Amino acid sequence: LCITLTVSCGLRGDNEMAANDINSGEPGYSIGVASRLTGIRPATLRIWERRYGLVKPGRPEGKTRVYSENDVRRLSLIKSLVDAGPPISSVATMTIEQLRSRLETASGYLMRLGQGGSRPPRVVVLGHSLPELLTSKDHADVAQCIGIVGNFSDEEALRQRGSALKPDVLVVELDTIHRDTLGNIRNLLGTTGAARAVIIYGFAASQDLEDLATGGITCLRAPIALAGLASVVRSADNTARANIAAESSEPIPPRRYTPAQLARISSRSTSIACECPHHLVDLINSLAAFETYSRECENKSPEDAQIHAYLNAVTARSRAMMEAALGRVTQFEGIDVS
Repeated sequence: LCITLTVSCGLRGDNEMAANDINSGEPGYSIGVASRLTGIRPATLRIWERRYGLVKPGRPEGKTRVYSENDVRRLSLIKSLVDAGPPISSVATMTIEQLRSRLETASGYLMRLGQGGSRPPRVVVLGHSLPELLTSKDHADVAQCIGIVGNFSDEEALRQRGSALKPDVLVVELDTIHRDTLGNIRNLLGTTGAARAVIIYGFAASQDLEDLATGGITCLRAPIALAGLASVVRSADNTARANIAAESSEPIPPRRYTPAQLARISSRSTSIACECPHHLVDLINSLAAFETYSRECENKSPEDAQIHAYLNAVTARSRAMMEAALGRVTQFEGIDVS
């Protein structure tokens, strides 16, 4: 149930990568960035290093840990295997090739993902070779287990049809990452409605990878086993769900103005040169209407209820911000709201 994804441009071998990482002088990754790229929390990463010697990050001129790209690749594979079930102690001393081999034979892992209690994330894929692999008959069961609902080789087609698939996670295959990648991925997330993105790439500058990691985008260096991709996709979806749950649990701010007060402010604002109070009242009324709509909208599943609670909470906070702004404006314009 596993395949290995390789970007078409030739990649260096692990031994060559290790040598270049040590000798090229290229900047490495801080522990925070390494944590975001691998999905391993900084505290856990420190413990694993101390107990099992997973990697040996450099400390140039006495500074804090600096992780090479080879370190990040090794840690990502270890994280995928640990998520699949094996204890860290059983995989800590494996080479990268051994880790890949172990991951590729973990066929039961993908099946457990597909048979788990929670539904798999809805995944949409954009790329030049990955969509073709995932639509082949040999990997149809894998695509189903990982939750793939759409494969696109054309970005414009994804923009036109992606949102209708209601994806949770967007997987993008790229030969190279550049300065514009973060903006483009954020645009694709907004267009499709996906909450998280995962990039499988061939080559990238360290700064561009750091910018993407800081922006919440997960980046995986090709080649990667499909089981590893499944683990990362599930992790990205769980993170997004946790963020939604956290935001949904915050108290709903109470209404600051009654409908009658808003009507008086709107009427009074037409008699002054500035129309900002009038426009703010319109915004508050629109947000309040959607707040009610999202709260009362029919829920067909637990996932529906979760996203509607999230929308209700976000809209309520937006409405409260606009009410605070209206308060400042009415005070400045001397408008009586009593």
